[in-house]
Amino acid sequence: MPSTERYVTVAVSGPARTTFTYQLPRTLPWPEPGQRVLVPFGRQKRVGFFVGETTDRPPGTIKHISKVLDSGTLFPPDLFRLCLWMSDYYFANPADCLSAALPGLMKSARGATLHWGRVRFALSDDLFKRPPRVGSLVKPADLQRLMAESKLSKAELLAQGIIEERWPQAESSGRRRVRGYRLNQSATTDDFLAGCRRPPERFEGVRSTTELVSLGWTPHYIRIAVRREVLTPVFADESSAVLDFIAARDDVTSLRLTTEQAAVVARVSAALGKQFKTFLLHGVTGSGKTLVYCHLIKAVLAAGCSALVLVPEITLAGTTLAWLRGFFGESVTVWHSALTPAERLRSWQGIRDGTYTVVVGPRSAVFAPLVKPGLIIVDEEHDLAYKQSEPAPRFHGRDSAIMRAKIAGIPILLGTASPSIESYHHATEGRYELLRLSERPGRATLPKVRVVDMRTDRIRGDLPFLSFSLKKAVEKRLEADQQVILYLNRRGYSPQVKCAECGEVPVCPHCAIHLTFHKAGHYLSCHYCGHVETDYATCRHCGGHELIYPGVGTQKLEENLPRLFPDVAAVRFDSDTASGRKRAHTILKDFAAGKYNLLLGTQMVTKGLDLPRVTLVGVISADQGLDRPDFRASEQTFARLLQVAGRSGRAAEAGEVIIQTYYPDHPVIRCAATQDYVAFYNVEIASREEHGYPPFLRVVNVVISDTEEARLEQAAQRFRAGLEPRVKGLPRTEILGPAPCPLYRVRDRYRRHLFIKTKRVLALLTRLREWEAEQRGFGLPGPVRIVVDVDPHDMM
Repeated sequence: MPSTERYVTVAVSGPARTTFTYQLPRTLPWPEPGQRVLVPFGRQKRVGFFVGETTDRPPGTIKHISKVLDSGTLFPPDLFRLCLWMSDYYFANPADCLSAALPGLMKSARGATLHWGRVRFALSDDLFKRPPRVGSLVKPADLQRLMAESKLSKAELLAQGIIEERWPQAESSGRRRVRGYRLNQSATTDDFLAGCRRPPERFEGVRSTTELVSLGWTPHYIRIAVRREVLTPVFADESSAVLDFIAARDDVTSLRLTTEQAAVVARVSAALGKQFKTFLLHGVTGSGKTLVYCHLIKAVLAAGCSALVLVPEITLAGTTLAWLRGFFGESVTVWHSALTPAERLRSWQGIRDGTYTVVVGPRSAVFAPLVKPGLIIVDEEHDLAYKQSEPAPRFHGRDSAIMRAKIAGIPILLGTASPSIESYHHATEGRYELLRLSERPGRATLPKVRVVDMRTDRIRGDLPFLSFSLKKAVEKRLEADQQVILYLNRRGYSPQVKCAECGEVPVCPHCAIHLTFHKAGHYLSCHYCGHVETDYATCRHCGGHELIYPGVGTQKLEENLPRLFPDVAAVRFDSDTASGRKRAHTILKDFAAGKYNLLLGTQMVTKGLDLPRVTLVGVISADQGLDRPDFRASEQTFARLLQVAGRSGRAAEAGEVIIQTYYPDHPVIRCAATQDYVAFYNVEIASREEHGYPPFLRVVNVVISDTEEARLEQAAQRFRAGLEPRVKGLPRTEILGPAPCPLYRVRDRYRRHLFIKTKRVLALLTRLREWEAEQRGFGLPGPVRIVVDVDPHDMM
């Protein structure tokens, strides 16, 4: 006799990268894929995600699912499949991947409730005994009858506003302040106004009480109108748009496509609505890629679909958001970690119910619950910021976006002025279709680049970080009332402090790295663990007062600018000054308005900034990063130099770039000076093939850490011994290490890593999962931690 027991797999967050089998009681409804459930886990109850049914009953006692949360799944089918793929490929717990796709307010065991919305549905007379009241709870039986009557799914009812979800976690405690009212356009409103002795005026948008009074809405009218659902209160903790301080650009719709841009739009548009295809748009800096994106999104929305635009940095999201709002208005929203919890939830709900059809954000936006996605765009696809290192899942935003497009069967466009080596190789091999923008629109031209040899041209004394050539060029541009960008990829005042009396250099007590000195506040800090030592005015070792500050950071350069250029109005743009929700946007807005004539910054100034008055870019130290123990060091350095050079000369005035370097003959410096990507690619791809690096082989970096160094050494050797027989037979697979990580100690943990090159990365990951299933933690002691980083971008 067949068993009547129902067994399901559930993903629960934790160290185990696997799912767990539970029994689903007959009293509970069958969940949808990705739907949240409450399960007993150890001695407590945890929120998990329903993955699917299973016929395999593991030995021992099978625990029961306690509760099915929510009224359905929170994941569109393509997003649910993406999260499971991400779990497999990036060696992550599936619950961590699914949880990453949800706003923080939705991660508790409290689910959403369904309420009747403001959009009425033409219901038959016998469906309900009385019409449901707006905002009242939707009973399960009523929902089922409504779905049967309307032939609409729950998601479609939500999208049309017939029903709406409310999350108790998002409700504000205490009394909420009303900041205005919105007029509902309905027959009820018509009847209300017709019944008024002196009908008040109709209005659009949100109006304050004072404004309503001026339109004839007396306090009595307002109270009655709210009670009859003619007016809807808008509370102070609500906003008509997420990050509403970023205004739409009002000039973008008047811009016309060039011949090259129109050809790109036509080619990608021809693939819309057909099938998965990857396009690589290689456009020189300032060639108008964002305008191309906007016209493509216009075609997507016309077809009734939605679009996702990924950008590498939260700061850049604001610039792109202004463009998209200029084209598409209130249908655009942003998704990133800088949002408040309430904003993130509101944005998520708006994307999910179809209110927002254009989503822009950094790598986490790949999890946006888009309704009917039609196109994904990844801007600056080469950027390292797309790779997440901590916490898990350690995914790559660009590669995950490509997989999501493949799952959804839609095209994806990768745009950049300096394609990643892997992407350009795929294009030359025919896996991606290569599109080009070779010119800047209008009269703008690419800037002239000059390389300055710092061995002979640097200023002596206490300003060795600046050359005579760059100083003269800055003076010339400032005298002509033009703007300048100086790029130095090192924040703080000095990378270290040294005592002139005993030679002591302060080191982080938790990490094997020197502490960075910040003069503003006079403190030392570790940029890896956050350790801070305040009031550092004397040597903590010998008590000496004579301290030396070697090297230069953005703070030291900022301090010396008035000495060098008496009339300068400079502003610093790095993670210290641009932190917070509005600060970065304010700095760029003020600089664009001419409040400052010199912008000094880290890599934040290298990407996506369109500043027409900038005619000079100075690279303070082009050599930073070239000597990093990373096979991508040359690629990263070239991309940054090319990108920052592209900020100059983006209007009619000719631009100039000065690159300061101690290695003027280095191939990377030479290619960046000529802005010749193809020449750089040819050199780099030959080196990658010779040494067996991506795209010819895939790379997995296994980092093993422990608080005890001796135990770590034994664990690392034991891991290699267990790994070798398990990868035997995999073609072109090589294990390097274990060896100390370049950053050998971080946050009180010693670190070693093994570097695995392979032609069969999926087979390698399968064998690692099987090993972990056989031996928990790969058979290593409990205090030992293991991180498996697939396609790593941080080798430190």
